[in-house]
Amino acid sequence: MDVRRSVQAFVYETMKRINLLDEVIRTASDLDPRRVRSTPLRWILRVGVLEMKVWNNPPAPVTDCMVRLAKEMVNERAGGLVNAVLRRVESVDVEEDVLSGRDPVERLALEHGHPKWFVEYCMRLLGRRKTELLLRANNRVPPQYLRLNTLMVDTLTGPELLRRRYGIVTEPTFLEEVRTLIRGRGYGSKAWREGLVDVQDLASACASAALPVEPGDVVLDVCAAPGSKTTHLAQRMMDEGKIYSIDIDPKGLRVLERRCRRLGITCVETVRRDARRLDPDSVPEPPDAILVDPPCSTTGVWNRNPDSRWKPKPLRRFARREWSVLRACLRVAEEYGCPVVYSTCSVSWEENEAIVKRAHDVFGFKPVEPDVPGSKGLERGPKGERFEWPERVRRYWPFRHDSAGFFVSLLEPS
Repeated sequence: MDVRRSVQAFVYETMKRINLLDEVIRTASDLDPRRVRSTPLRWILRVGVLEMKVWNNPPAPVTDCMVRLAKEMVNERAGGLVNAVLRRVESVDVEEDVLSGRDPVERLALEHGHPKWFVEYCMRLLGRRKTELLLRANNRVPPQYLRLNTLMVDTLTGPELLRRRYGIVTEPTFLEEVRTLIRGRGYGSKAWREGLVDVQDLASACASAALPVEPGDVVLDVCAAPGSKTTHLAQRMMDEGKIYSIDIDPKGLRVLERRCRRLGITCVETVRRDARRLDPDSVPEPPDAILVDPPCSTTGVWNRNPDSRWKPKPLRRFARREWSVLRACLRVAEEYGCPVVYSTCSVSWEENEAIVKRAHDVFGFKPVEPDVPGSKGLERGPKGERFEWPERVRRYWPFRHDSAGFFVSLLEPS
């Protein structure tokens, strides 16, 4: 376990700080790590810089270790290159040689390991103080949350049962059925295998908690895989009624089905379908409620998935796809007169408040205040756009809620 955690720390910290590590290498030599063809060699150089300049480990043993790795994993010539580059890195002062003189946005991006475009975007959206809080929070290891399976244990005695029988110690959150893991193992533990708990982020659970459902309801869960919200809804419905979990990914639906079996849930039926092509005639039954969590830019989960920071994030393209999914669901909801929860794990304006405003302008759906705690939405977008109902939607921030960055809106037809 200690070896696995050590390797994980290396991977996470290196992924978080790629831009700074590469800049140190470029400052020390003429080498651009992104142009190094050998993937192992590229990462060996980065790990060496991480150990030396971020973790402040002694340069000589770090260089010696990286050289041996390069020789073993690549070839003798690679070992010589690593030796030459890291010897030069030794003399680099990160503050004076790399950060000094940079413009504020670029400096923040390098200091906190985020792409420059994102820092620039957040500065316009949130201001400098909240941007720095978000960047710092994205570099902290987030807590793991366990959702009690209330079909098997109740919220009063469940935590004590977990502690006594499984050695799992938890603390309460602002959602009764969701607990913060303090000690013990969540995912893969005996309690998890026996279906007493599931792993779900606190903010994600707020999305499924925001949908007004009752036992016996018919619910559409759209873009449902891998099923954390589906199974949460099933618990809240006492496993009575029907949840149609719709997703285009067959592998994801198989994961969802296994999850339901582990948790003892029987009211869920999976449906493989492109959500953008839903219409009132194609739904299995008239729904009482719809949950929509479409694929997004994932800018809210960079604390758990640091590698996602460095992938292209065309926010407007994601927003167009999200709107195409929500639009189809709103047509269904409009015909059957049911509420819709729209959620994303993104912090962007384009994928959240702007989409809710569009739902109102096109279909007449208005956000109503959901029965879940959280922060209000944003009043203004990055270009000064205004949002009329910030108090009626929920935002979750890594720096404020110790959760993923999340957006939740409950929409009702007029």
